[in-house]
Amino acid sequence: GIGNVSRHTNLPSTLLADLAYKQGEDTDFFAKGDFSGTPFRTLPARKKPLIQIDSDYYAIDPCFIRDAGYRALLFNLLQRKPDYNKTFKERQKEMSEGAFPDILKEQLPGAKIYQEVYYKDPTTRQWSENDTLVIIDDVLFLVEAKAGAAATIASPELDFKRHSQAVKDLILKAYKQCERFFNYLASSEEVQLYNRVNGKYVECGRVRRSDYRVMVPIGLTVESFSPFSTICKELPQINPLLDEHAFISMSIDDLFVLKRFLPTSGAFTHYMEVRQAVAGIKGAHLFDEFEHLGAYILKNRFDQDIAEQKRKEKNSLVVWSDMSDAIDQSFEGEEWEKNPKPVQGFPDEVLRLLTALDTTQAPGWLTAESIIRNFGGEARENFAHIFGDLSKTLDEHPSRYFAFGGEGQPLFVWIQRSERRVKWEEIKNKASAAALSTKLPQIDGIFITVRSNQTIDEAHYFLAHSPSEHKTENSHIFDEAERMSIRTSELQQSKKDDVAVPRVKKKIGRNEPCPCGSGKKYKKCHGWN
Repeated sequence: GIGNVSRHTNLPSTLLADLAYKQGEDTDFFAKGDFSGTPFRTLPARKKPLIQIDSDYYAIDPCFIRDAGYRALLFNLLQRKPDYNKTFKERQKEMSEGAFPDILKEQLPGAKIYQEVYYKDPTTRQWSENDTLVIIDDVLFLVEAKAGAAATIASPELDFKRHSQAVKDLILKAYKQCERFFNYLASSEEVQLYNRVNGKYVECGRVRRSDYRVMVPIGLTVESFSPFSTICKELPQINPLLDEHAFISMSIDDLFVLKRFLPTSGAFTHYMEVRQAVAGIKGAHLFDEFEHLGAYILKNRFDQDIAEQKRKEKNSLVVWSDMSDAIDQSFEGEEWEKNPKPVQGFPDEVLRLLTALDTTQAPGWLTAESIIRNFGGEARENFAHIFGDLSKTLDEHPSRYFAFGGEGQPLFVWIQRSERRVKWEEIKNKASAAALSTKLPQIDGIFITVRSNQTIDEAHYFLAHSPSEHKTENSHIFDEAERMSIRTSELQQSKKDDVAVPRVKKKIGRNEPCPCGSGKKYKKCHGWN
């Protein structure tokens, strides 16, 4: 009975009747002709997503209510109230353009939001407009909302060119608007944004491309039109903006699911980083947004797995399926709202740190979360072990610190008791020494204060640089770096004494088994020094 809409909703029967066929009512789909019963005919459920049986109304498939309900609702609304057309379009525009920050307000706390942003295109010298710009910490989302239909209601059998062009237009118009803004953002060190007030352009803000670690252009549609939205990257006109920022197409309904499974800023923005990476890989196909979400929950950096699979197997096309099973199953049954949601696994110590970063929300906190969330399962366990062990010794030591390799992006961590005075010079000197010892120009760091009961008070991100040259005033940093290098060398030698790594001539893939015979992936064993 899960498809019985009469049973599970309080929607009036008049509304349900407008969305439903009576049994045997549709005769077009199997009418005589070369395309009888094929996808070149409009599937009946795309016109009306319900069917009436006796006095109840049933969903043919839950997805069609989402994918096709909007079209049927709009058609019947305007049949009953044709004078409402103009008002409806105005309200729909307002709704769709504000949907991203409105639905995701819990994931975007304190975000700076610009709507109906205007700027003067440096190429054409004409005023251009973008719908929604959302800035949170060092992440920028540019959202172009499109309310047009994914495909014409006319059968593709009758006008395939128009049918396919409607899909392309829905994607390409949003892409072109995003492209124009990104080019503007790159045209100067700092650019001005405007609102239009009483016919005049009034400056409302300024942005600098260099401030953002992640920039995501998004085409947001009212209707879901998978799989066209997820494979839009195969269109020859779609390429990463400024050669590095891949375009994502998704629907407003997708946002409601992402909101449910990615409840914090760090979880949502990290997913979008990974999602964008996959959007930049041509020939990597997942059917819809929920397949991407399921792959993220199951495999975390699945973009790297896909890239490795394409490289190793020399495939031009990789298709992943059944990744959304965990997402789909969490909605099964009448008690779905109470069902536990599938989540990525984190040790308690790592969860505490992520929670502290999200609570403190000091500048750079999303960078710190991204680095930690990039860790694979074993790296998370190792990090938790070190962090937990050192935290327990703060009664004996005023502070503790360690540098962690993770998944190839070193992270310096400083821990101290909350009541101890913060000595930033000492902290940054130790971090600079860690960067110097690993021959890095800079290193990301996290400063953590812990109470006597090991509860984390605050967590702050910082960046430390290696000194450019050896001087008298920074000799202590070079001395500390030398001590760190010696300790690291001794530790590595100890590992080599335990397990010898055979010499290999060919390059080892990061996801291939380590040649030492440990059974671990190379990236998690001897693949990082």
